[in-house]
Amino acid sequence: MTTIRQLIESSPKRANELFARLVDTSETAIKTRDRLFSQLKDELELQARLEEQHLLPVLKKHKDTKGLVADALNDNRQTRELLAKLERTPKESEAFGTKVAELRKAFQQHVRDDKKDFLPVVVKALSDEEASAVVGKIEDGKAKLEAEQRAEADERRADTRRQADEAEREKAGQARAEQDEAARAKAEKAEKAETERSRKEAAAAEATPPAAARKADDARKADDGKGNRKEAPRQSESRDKAEAERPAAELVDAGEKVARMVMTAGAEGTRDLGKALRVASGADQPQEAAAKAESLVPGPSMMDLLGEQARHAMQVTVAVSTARSMNDIARAQGDFLTGSFQRMTQLNARYLSLLRDGMGFGAFLNPRH
Repeated sequence: MTTIRQLIESSPKRANELFARLVDTSETAIKTRDRLFSQLKDELELQARLEEQHLLPVLKKHKDTKGLVADALNDNRQTRELLAKLERTPKESEAFGTKVAELRKAFQQHVRDDKKDFLPVVVKALSDEEASAVVGKIEDGKAKLEAEQRAEADERRADTRRQADEAEREKAGQARAEQDEAARAKAEKAEKAETERSRKEAAAAEATPPAAARKADDARKADDGKGNRKEAPRQSESRDKAEAERPAAELVDAGEKVARMVMTAGAEGTRDLGKALRVASGADQPQEAAAKAESLVPGPSMMDLLGEQARHAMQVTVAVSTARSMNDIARAQGDFLTGSFQRMTQLNARYLSLLRDGMGFGAFLNPRH
């Protein structure tokens, strides 16, 4: 069984080991200093508490040891003050090492005083029963406090692990949320880009003139640093408009040629028919014969159809020059082409009717033919 002497002499062993390790640390070993100082503080506080709870009350009962109690309490108070100052000192500072050395010196002086003055008086004053009771209480209290400290340390480590796990889960959740948000933003951006591209293509298909491809090619072949100059926007637009109007103008010319060709044929036929009518009817003037031939067929005259063709051609030219889209140009061109062929049909029908009716009239006037 441990004696009171053995207990007092062995008590400083753990603290001296922690002091030695703490003094050897450098100013950059911040975490190591913090850990060793925490262990040293717990050890010194444990010794002081056990001494004050179980040994000093017994010493107060004896006349020979009563005076030692005040000195022991004063030493414990001084130790706690130095520990508090050391705890507030930054671990990376030079002052921390200085205060550790100061605390170590005070603690070792306290140990030497205990061996020299305190221990002999206590051993002499206490009976074996009192000494055994004090030793038992201190060892039990130390074991209990150490168990509590271990439990607290385990709880702290478990709490640290829980916090680390929660932080890791939160980090992973945040990473997933960021990935989902990035994917959503990317999809939304792609959708907007596709919508914008479709809108531009639709607008270009409706508003861009047929020469847009040529204009784009001219833009690509613009100033390349070799002396080529870009065409002014206004000149380019005028050229594109002229390119857009050219097919319409060609179509108008084609319709007019068709009309003139049909009308020329009709006029020649009318003149031939007029001659026949003039001979048959005895008319003296070609104008009278032609008028008489025209009067044989109802409907608009050839001159009316020719004037209508010229007016329609003028309307198409104006419509093409003011058109806002290719659909408008195509519609105007289609209407003109349809009208030209309708008038051509009317001219052909009129000519054939005149020819038929005129020849019939001549046969009527001259039955022998």
